[in-house]
Amino acid sequence: MFAVQQPMAGSAFEYVMVEPAWKSLASWYLVAQDDQALPPDAQRFFANRMGATTVEAKSNHLAMVSHPDEVVRLIKTAAEKVQRTETLASASR
Repeated sequence: MFAVQQPMAGSAFEYVMVEPAWKSLASWYLVAQDDQALPPDAQRFFANRMGATTVEAKSNHLAMVSHPDEVVRLIKTAAEKVQRTETLASASR
């Protein structure tokens, strides 16, 4: 990943976020149980604070590389849930 990462644009620090998306949108969080960079207990705290649906994987910090199937499953589950919710909401209008 290092080979393709680029420095952040300075303009990223010029904008003020009004409200984080997790306050108004459904959120999902994959806790990497073997993460050496961000402690799993901190991840659980963040996920709980944002009201996220949480999935845990026996993974290191780069779950998308070491456990891609679990990451894909989480993304598909989230997308299906959002789609069902939107379908129900539009049907009730």
